[in-house]
Parts: sequence; C-alpha cells; structure tokens
Amino acid sequence: MKQSRSLKASSLADSTPPTELRPVRVHAEHHVEAADVEPHCHADLGQLLATTHGVIRVTTEDNQWLVPPGRALLLPPGVVHAVHSPKESRLRAVLIAPQMCQDFLPACRIIALTTLLQELIDAVARCPSDYPVPSPASRMVAVLLDQIALAHSEPLGVPRPSDARLRRVTEALMASPADGRSLSEWQDVAGASSRTLARLFEVETGMSFSHYRRQVQMQAAVGMLASGLPVGEVAHTLGYSTASAFAFAFRKALGSPPSRFRDQVE
Repeated sequence: MKQSRSLKASSLADSTPPTELRPVRVHAEHHVEAADVEPHCHADLGQLLATTHGVIRVTTEDNQWLVPPGRALLLPPGVVHAVHSPKESRLRAVLIAPQMCQDFLPACRIIALTTLLQELIDAVARCPSDYPVPSPASRMVAVLLDQIALAHSEPLGVPRPSDARLRRVTEALMASPADGRSLSEWQDVAGASSRTLARLFEVETGMSFSHYRRQVQMQAAVGMLASGLPVGEVAHTLGYSTASAFAFAFRKALGSPPSRFRDQVE
C-alpha cells in the first residue's frame, strides 16, 4: 500500500497574513497524492478549510472532522489540527484576522458552502493582497465574512474523548464503523463496565453509545459517498441490512438522502 506524504504546514505561515484592515487571505493547495499535514495551529488567525476536489479528514484534540466538497471546516484561532488527505485533493484555506472571528468562530464547526459562498471565496482569492480600502474588493470581503457567519452548520464531527477506557472503544469504532457489538460486549476492550461506559459516553461526548456509533457511521458514509461509491455498497459496508434502512438513517442525521448528497459532491 502506498504511504501518504508527510508535510509541514509552512506555506500559510510564510505568506502575507490578514490584518484588521484587510481581514481575509485565501490560499490554494494541491496535493497530487495522499498526504498528511502534521499537527499545527494558526495562533492568531481563524481559518476556513474547504476542498474543491477530494475528501480531507481534520483531527483536533477533542474531535475528528470530515470535509467533503461542498462543505468547509471553521477553525478558531489557536486550535491545533492535523490534516489527512487519503487521495489527491485541492484545498482552499481562508485565513481570517482574529478581530473578525469573535462573533462567529467560538468553536470548530462544519458549514455548508453555498454557491454564493464558493464564488465569493474564488473572487477574493483573485484580489491583490494590497487592495485599496474602501474598494469593491474590501466590500466583497465583508460580504464573504457575513456569509460565513450565516452559513448552516452540519453534524460531520465525531468527538474524541479524553478517558483512555472510552477512547479504546471510540477508536475501534472509527477504524471499523460496521462493528455491531453492544455496549456490554465492549467491557473487556475498555476495561470498564457497560454502565460506566454509558455514563462516560454521555459525559465526554454528549451522546449515547448508539448515537455516537451512528455518528461515526454517518461520517464514514459521507467519505464513501464523496468518493463515488453506490449507496447500496455504502450501506452494505457499514453493516445495514438494506439500502433503505441506511438511507433513512442518513437522511435523519444529515437532512437529505444519500443519493442527493453524492450528487452534490461529485
């Protein structure tokens, strides 16, 4: 199996940062093969991370996020994160001055990229770094920030607990989302009773065990659908008895049927 390249996150740090006067910078990256960007942070900058081709997985200390085309991850200033791209990917990184992050970027979240938002990102990327203020470019940046603040959030994150016993279970589920073991069957793996595990799931993830497992499955489903797999194959891979049962669960979690989601990201 071909290994992914290990990359340092130096390109953004070396470029001209946004300022209070010109609060946004847009950068493009193209990874021609699988790649891992080492853990890093933008200490004084917020970031919107989107992909126009391929799916990326972003891991923070307490969450794992999947970013397919048509979605973006918002990262507050100072959040350490690593990026994994399993195949070729084209990324857009929107760096945001900290003064503009206070109202709409208190925590990480996945947002839907509307056509307007995508067009604004592309247009701002073409602006010169020293555009006049005020100017059409500065007004376009203001509209971009407004649209980011108004963007709809989507549940494509999976919490990563800190308790070592619980993390044994959650990491196993992430590695094998189709694992259908009940909570009591995880006792020996975790080294804790099912009652303790149930309590830990609620306290550390804010979800029940069944809800957490479903969230892991939906994140895996998004990645498979974005790569072009048929709905029936995704359902089978995740252990659903029928494609319709999977479609019902997917629509309940994400608000649209899997076939429509796949069409949107292709």
